[in-house]
Amino acid sequence: MKNRLFFLGIVTGLCLGSCSNDDRASFDAVITTDMFSFKSVEGGAVLQYKLSDPRINKVKAEYQDEFGEPIYKVGDYSVDTLLLDGFNSEHSSVPVKVSFLDRNGNETETTILNFNTLASNLYAFFDKVQVSPYWQGFQVTYELSGLTNGSATIYFVGENPNTHSRDTLTVENFQLGAGKYTKAYTLDASQQQSSYTVVITTEDSKQRIARKEVWTDIVGIEREMLPNQDFELLDPFGKSKEIAMNLNDSWHPGALGKQYLFDGDTKGIRAASHYRLGCATPPFTFLAGPGALHSAMNDVYFVLDVKQPAMIGEMRFYAKYGDTYATNQDFDNDYYSKLPCSINVYAWTASTSYDPDMNQSEIPASNWKLMGSYNQDPNVTLADRWYCGEGKKELDKVKTLAELNALPALYASIPFEFDEQKYRYYKIEFETTYIDPYSPTYYHNNNNQVTCHEIEVYAKKEQ
Repeated sequence: MKNRLFFLGIVTGLCLGSCSNDDRASFDAVITTDMFSFKSVEGGAVLQYKLSDPRINKVKAEYQDEFGEPIYKVGDYSVDTLLLDGFNSEHSSVPVKVSFLDRNGNETETTILNFNTLASNLYAFFDKVQVSPYWQGFQVTYELSGLTNGSATIYFVGENPNTHSRDTLTVENFQLGAGKYTKAYTLDASQQQSSYTVVITTEDSKQRIARKEVWTDIVGIEREMLPNQDFELLDPFGKSKEIAMNLNDSWHPGALGKQYLFDGDTKGIRAASHYRLGCATPPFTFLAGPGALHSAMNDVYFVLDVKQPAMIGEMRFYAKYGDTYATNQDFDNDYYSKLPCSINVYAWTASTSYDPDMNQSEIPASNWKLMGSYNQDPNVTLADRWYCGEGKKELDKVKTLAELNALPALYASIPFEFDEQKYRYYKIEFETTYIDPYSPTYYHNNNNQVTCHEIEVYAKKEQ
């Protein structure tokens, strides 16, 4: 009896299914070619449609992409376009089946149309990309417009650190976007070579390679630190605190000035000889303010004179290590909230020398060329701040010179755009300083001061 009931259920189900299919009427909306038009775009085409029949709820398109995979696209009645993508190289007369659906999902008969595509940016990327020398490495410059999607991957041929054999090594994978971009790569010392072989691929959203190209014999530019003892920081707005050392004042020991930026002390070694219990340590450092931070309402800056024109590739800004002694009240309540997290550096491009005594507001903006920037969120976690050192969760505070000598120097590095021109003057805009993560109202920078301990400059190595 149970088996008879089971088979009866199957027969009943088939009957119901058959009846349902018989009752489902096909959708008889008329399709004509004049309802549609195509606009070729990067990597595909835009199907434009006009719907006059109120019964039409959706437009359905079926075609094959460049890799032969079936693609199904559905457009709603509330819009009038449908993107048909999935192509890399330029194509013509791509067939597409088009039909209409009503609100119940009933479908009209299909009609076959044809469309043309433009080369996608994954393909056209290589028509404009440039691979050129960079500081101890190479740089990739590209410019894209129109529809952009997918990614690019940069490789170079070097030594595999695991097998120690020649291999193609990944440098970076990044999403493509419209606009002009430069990706610069200074390679680790262990991977630096006399010349580089660079490989670039572009990939679609499924990580399928659209195109691949190889560049050979890209010669990197070697750089070295310029001696900085003769450098000068020009202060056209008079913001630098110039205070001689005064050991008779336990809270304001002085030892502040621009000259300390170029004394070769990157960690605070000189200050360590003056550690005194209960007294603030003379810092032998640079401190500027109040009002030393640049903004749209406060166009203030400093100008570094390196004395001789040079092709500069990097500028470093150092911090001194804190100590466990009394607070130097020239820094209000805190040193670290005066360290910059946003810095812009520009080169003076005019044929005449820069003059700090001239009216700065009359200098054309075109006289300055942006060379590099450093930007970090002022509220970033302590471990990620440049003055904390790699992997540190808390600041190192020292008591002795021996402790200080054992620590590495801490600095923010600003790599420069590669420019074969040599420049002598560099405008430095300090825009933002770090915010204390624990007590920002007490350890504040309400006076918009800024400090750094040493400035180093790295330029093209002269042969």
